[in-house]
Amino acid sequence: MKKNRNKRILKKFDSKNREKKKRGGKVYTGVFSASRDGYGFITADPDQGDFTADVFVPARFVKDAVSGDRVRFTTETHDGKLEAHVTSVAARSTVTFTGTYRYISRREGNRLTVKHLVIPDDKKLSFDTLISPKHLSGAVDGDKVLCEIVTYPDTTNQKPAYGNIIRTYGSAEELYPNVFAALDGAGIRTRFPDEVTAEAETLSKRRVLKRDRLDLREEKIFTIDGAGSKDMDDAISVKRKGDGFELGVHIADVSEYVKHGSLLDDEAFLRGTSVYFADRVIPMLPQSLSNGACSLNPGVGRYTLSAFIDVDRSGEITGCTVRETVIRSRVRGVYSEVNDVIENGEKSRFYKKYKPVFENGGLEDLISLYEVLDSKSRRRHALQLDSAETGFTVAPDGTVTDAFIEERGVSERMIEQFMLAANEGVATLLKGRGLPCVYRIHEAPDPEKIKSLRSFAESIGVDASALDRDEITLQATEKFLEAARDAGKGEVMSYMVLRCMMKARYESTQSPHYGLGAECYCHFTSPIRRYPDLVVHRIIKTLLLHGENDRERALRSYTQKAAERSTECEDTATKLERDMDSLYMAAYMKDKIGSVHDAVITGVTQYGFFARIGCGAEGFVRLGAVNVEFIPSIYALITPKKTYRMGDPVTVRVTDVSLPDRRIDFELVRD
Repeated sequence: MKKNRNKRILKKFDSKNREKKKRGGKVYTGVFSASRDGYGFITADPDQGDFTADVFVPARFVKDAVSGDRVRFTTETHDGKLEAHVTSVAARSTVTFTGTYRYISRREGNRLTVKHLVIPDDKKLSFDTLISPKHLSGAVDGDKVLCEIVTYPDTTNQKPAYGNIIRTYGSAEELYPNVFAALDGAGIRTRFPDEVTAEAETLSKRRVLKRDRLDLREEKIFTIDGAGSKDMDDAISVKRKGDGFELGVHIADVSEYVKHGSLLDDEAFLRGTSVYFADRVIPMLPQSLSNGACSLNPGVGRYTLSAFIDVDRSGEITGCTVRETVIRSRVRGVYSEVNDVIENGEKSRFYKKYKPVFENGGLEDLISLYEVLDSKSRRRHALQLDSAETGFTVAPDGTVTDAFIEERGVSERMIEQFMLAANEGVATLLKGRGLPCVYRIHEAPDPEKIKSLRSFAESIGVDASALDRDEITLQATEKFLEAARDAGKGEVMSYMVLRCMMKARYESTQSPHYGLGAECYCHFTSPIRRYPDLVVHRIIKTLLLHGENDRERALRSYTQKAAERSTECEDTATKLERDMDSLYMAAYMKDKIGSVHDAVITGVTQYGFFARIGCGAEGFVRLGAVNVEFIPSIYALITPKKTYRMGDPVTVRVTDVSLPDRRIDFELVRD
């Protein structure tokens, strides 16, 4: 009895000493990330000392921190390993979240236990939240909901999270409740404030006048976009100039309507970008501007900012000028129609529509300019990745009736080259004049990732000698991809190269764009849907064209703020668009359980692999961990019967589909 009492005293004394040591130690700050098992890790802020890696946080020292929270913490060495102890939460990252409401009742003997809880969609939130019956907001079991956290989970004191349901979307087994929940979960602003809408509608009614602008309304200017596009912000014209070309890229002058510091501008800054997926668009600007006054619709006058790019016969840009203009688009072009005209000429059923802009050598000039620009890109070894984008056909009732890999024809690639030339020309012009700009930069790949890629490529018989150097050039990358294509592994190696790439971002300081092989690059061509383009337009008009030098300091300061916000919004939109693709694909595949498909392995994990079938659907094949060896360095799973690697063909059967989890499960048909 006395021995046990002494143990309790020593335990209490040790606990007090540990607590005293924590309180007296240095306090650091960082961002916390939790696991489903209660423990977590902290990524210390860059100025917080010599932390070489994330610091482990035992479950008993997590307190009430959840993933994404900015926390204060102390450190101790325990059993020779550094561990962090959360002292407090400095800032919450999550106040509301989306998830699935579940009603759970269990009978244990004569006792009935009832629970109302919400399971988060975000897997980083490693806890379920209990809901009081009076705060269900009409939700029924299986509904997709928006939940507000009232009390955060406390792993140190083993207390659960409590919350209130503040919005109910509908059944989690239906498409649109998941769509609306995903938008809210990503923090996307889906409704414009009334005062912003009113401001846009007033401005959209203004007459388009020539004023002091260059009048191009009689020129052969036209747009080419997707069939469903409504926000057309770029039009083109091409003229022969000596043995080269003058490319005219005429961009909607959104800055004529959206003035810096206006309500419209504040809202556009917060949104940063339009979001596109499957059957809808969440625009950066109200529709009265994005689809109306700013959209370069055919047959009507529109304010534009026109870049005239001189291109020599080798595709090099020899000059760029920008003017404020007014245009009248002759034709509302559609990619698929233009591709048909390019292929069939006057025999195309669409030729009559395009005759006003394609006759008298107009089409030949377009194609010739495209070819010299494309040739220049290839000389630069600009990345040519065999990547595929998925498209969907959605019926009016929300049924996803088809999923397919979108193909890019000549007209899509042509417009891409024209926009690249305009963006490069404008960025070079601003840089040369010493003016501020929101640049688009892209850094070289991570050397460690390239090293891993090289090992994997060699393991599947692809010549990776081009990557065997300290600095990976675009020429080396292209040579490697050619070797991969020759070995029949072009698609998987393109995917792997993409994974090695750094993310492109916006900056106020010029730096090369690795993927394009461009020394100086910005985004100028899409101000209806991208905020950085709008800022570039303001800089051009204010400083380059109007010479309002007294505003340069303010604009130069604003470019960095705009760059940071635009990058943040782009990252959010990109992730959401990927999630939406997964969601719509799950909706398409949900009635195809039992169907058998040829597939290609696209990813390998410890417990199985991902595989993609012809329509673009990607599912997981679970192999388990028994008699399976996972070799991450070469992305391989070795079983007693077979070795599975990325890029290998397999045959799979669809076994399960979950809309709430955006998940598709496969099984191997034959091994």
